[in-house]
Amino acid sequence: MNKRKNRRRLVFSVIVVGILIWVGSKVKDHLEFQQEMVRIVHSKEVKELIVHDLKQKDPDAFTEKGKIQSYEIDDETIEHNPMGGIMFEVIINGDKKITGSMGLWKRSEDGPIESVGMDTSVGLQELMEE
Repeated sequence: MNKRKNRRRLVFSVIVVGILIWVGSKVKDHLEFQQEMVRIVHSKEVKELIVHDLKQKDPDAFTEKGKIQSYEIDDETIEHNPMGGIMFEVIINGDKKITGSMGLWKRSEDGPIESVGMDTSVGLQELMEE
């Protein structure tokens, strides 16, 4: 009877350890994927796309005449789009109420990163109407 009990404990322990290792590897993979998305969003290529999209909204952006003076990427909003690509928010002029939602994608593995456009928040729409 004692041998059976010990064998069951051993099998249960091996299964639990296996599940913990599997869950740990999934978490590690997710964190690596998230870090890769952050790296891509902060790349020079993407920053050029952001500036281009902002200048579409405000041709005088980043000049004395422009309504858009600065932007920053909100790292907390970077996420994988279920249809493919990356989505994130851009905070305009340091005001979290004035944002643009951006999407990125690539046609092929070695192709350039492309913007799918920028959706404007109510705050950004109001800033552009001033």
